Amino acid sequence: MKRGQTQQIFVWILVLVVAVSILFFGIKLIKKSEGLKDEVLIVRFFDILDKKLSQYYYLDRGSSGEEKFLLPSDVKEICFVNETGAFVVSKVYGDDGNLIDNLKEYDDVFIVPQILYSTNRYNLTTLFILDKNPECFNVVNGALSINLINEGITKGINITRLGM
Repeated sequence: MKRGQTQQIFVWILVLVVAVSILFFGIKLIKKSEGLKDEVLIVRFFDILDKKLSQYYYLDRGSSGEEKFLLPSDVKEICFVNETGAFVVSKVYGDDGNLIDNLKEYDDVFIVPQILYSTNRYNLTTLFILDKNPECFNVVNGALSINLINEGITKGINITRLGM
């Protein structure tokens, strides 16, 4: 064997190792980005919900409409807590039956189950009211459908189930 022929084998081995490494890390990155899609849906949901509430707040009293929001398919419920006056901590439960951890006085909206996403709670900027406090709405096939009704400037937006 000539001297150049042995060096060519090592070049091919190095090229093979680099190609396998790129393939391995590429697949790993693609799998990570799948989870990012759901995180983006959650953040987008909070943003759109806040904008819709603000939009209805500035409409005429009695204005109402059905709103649908897209969420990841593994979200079971969205819970709203209206903290009018005293802070309400009672009965906002996760899927395991335990009270949602670390409720803060400024948290209004919660994703259930709470352990799914890093962003799982939000503070709404628009005044809103509920029929029950707290109130949870089921998410069906990755979509939340609710009615928003303007109850006037002092009360805010009433968030209700469809058909109410």
